[in-house]
Amino acid sequence: MCSECGGTSYQNKVTTYPVHLAGKQLNAGRVAVKECLLCHHLTPTPTGQQKIARCIAAFAALTR
Repeated sequence: MCSECGGTSYQNKVTTYPVHLAGKQLNAGRVAVKECLLCHHLTPTPTGQQKIARCIAAFAALTR
């Protein structure tokens, strides 16, 4: 169920996913997500969450 609108219809897709860190927006590319067909809210799949974690780690290493 969608956390934003309660919808139950999703479409799997790969897209750019915005991540907000320390007042900045990091756009993680090619993230696997489920998109709600009602409100278009994006929810990362487990694989997508792993990709986001790798992007955050790379961003953190660059900002040290």
